[in-house]
Amino acid sequence: MTDQVDVVVIGAGHNGMAAAGYLARQGKKVVVVERMAKVGGMTSSGYMIPEAPEHLVTPCAVELLFARKSGIIEDFKLAKYGLKTVDPDPTYAYLHPDGSSIALFYDYKRTAEDIARISRNDGKAYLKFMETLNVMMDIGFPMMMAEPGRPDMKNLSKMIGSAVRNVRLKDELVAMSKATADQVACERFEHPATIALLLGIAAGAGPVDDDGNAAAYMIFAVTHKYGTGKPIGSLQSFSDALARSIEASGATIQLNAPVAEIIVDDGAAKGVRLEDGRVIRAKMVIATCDPRTAMRLTTPGGVDRTLMQRIEHAPANRSNAAPFLANIAMSGPLTLKKHQDLRHDDADLNKAVGLIGTPEEVRESFATARRGDIPDRHAMSLSPLSNSDPTQAPPGGSLAYVYLPGMAVDAREGWSPALKDKTMSSIINHLGEYYDGLDTEVGRFVETAREREKRLNVTNGCVTHIDFGALRSGVHRPATGFGGPKPPFPGFLIGGAGAHPGGGVSGIAGRIAANRALRELKKMK
Repeated sequence: MTDQVDVVVIGAGHNGMAAAGYLARQGKKVVVVERMAKVGGMTSSGYMIPEAPEHLVTPCAVELLFARKSGIIEDFKLAKYGLKTVDPDPTYAYLHPDGSSIALFYDYKRTAEDIARISRNDGKAYLKFMETLNVMMDIGFPMMMAEPGRPDMKNLSKMIGSAVRNVRLKDELVAMSKATADQVACERFEHPATIALLLGIAAGAGPVDDDGNAAAYMIFAVTHKYGTGKPIGSLQSFSDALARSIEASGATIQLNAPVAEIIVDDGAAKGVRLEDGRVIRAKMVIATCDPRTAMRLTTPGGVDRTLMQRIEHAPANRSNAAPFLANIAMSGPLTLKKHQDLRHDDADLNKAVGLIGTPEEVRESFATARRGDIPDRHAMSLSPLSNSDPTQAPPGGSLAYVYLPGMAVDAREGWSPALKDKTMSSIINHLGEYYDGLDTEVGRFVETAREREKRLNVTNGCVTHIDFGALRSGVHRPATGFGGPKPPFPGFLIGGAGAHPGGGVSGIAGRIAANRALRELKKMK
């Protein structure tokens, strides 16, 4: 059986569905093929703990941070299709071992005041820091939105305008764009608690000692201005709303439809062959899955060897450090032990993401991961999801989403069940110094990077598909020859987290791929 469409999109993650939706709205016949039984990819959730069938597990992302600015929510009218969000304030809180805390409020001035209670100098420094970060966001967001390698006067004018207005901050912005997150935190702040707050946030974007990682601090500006946006009913509700919207526009989604081959004939992509034998012929193929996976699916010998090797050598968790995730289901409530009681205001830290880990613990987490070792103390965050959204746990119960940004992809001794259990015991013991309720655990979902690789078919379990870095951005993401406006070879485009602007939930990569596909289809006419 052979179908004929304008575009076939591989992967029903949010970027894949965004690409399909933008194309369908332009009248193109487009089909999305997804190997799993539901939409979402890394923006999916489900009931994945047999012992706790009413606790909703989120195995990857939990927030819509960058989607709040990208336009995807408005373009696809996701509120109309069921998307609702909640935004606790404060959104994050660094929890210091002595019981003190720093709350990250929407109002950055209030955050600065909170920091000043621990360090007056750091409180003043945070105000100056935010001045720089707000400019970074004004320049950075248009860069994210713009299509690499193609003139974009709208976004270019925004970048130039902000740069001209803030020329006095030029040297600071250049220094921050090239520096490590650790360096910037230590240059600007004095108290370990303030430094730990910064490192705890930046670690989510990768090793805090990588050059250029300090650009992750733009997250502070975005959070203060737009909030994080946690969907009611987990991120699956966002994916489901997006699916309903694009189907209403005419796009088709086929689930349980793994791709066996991206058909390349005479140097051009001509469609896909599914594992069940069906063939979908298409004028364009957009791969929003991991670029390495996509290229390995191409017809053997169909793509130039140079291009194949460029992708094969693109870094994915090259430092051996990757997120380690756990969802802990409990039959009782989850509350902070002393940090809430020691607050001086009405801030509810029991709804905030708790950041745990001193500066030394954050640094050590990445250092031990590189060696393949597992630390005794951990740098991590705990999102008490059911405290702000009770729908994610049964009445009386609670759910903790625990995220460790720097854990070994390949442990020195191998990720055996025994090592996972030992690691989780140390994590829960560490969390138990901060939270009450963990002793009511009824089940857990735990996933290493290698397990994520197998479940989602993503190389080395890399949540951003390709590592971030100055040499892996813009037209050079995922590799030179793949990120520009011209397809790397006829009929084929990359459109997921491995493309510009990278990981995170925004849908921008999908929109850029759709626009490129529309231009290529026009040429074909």
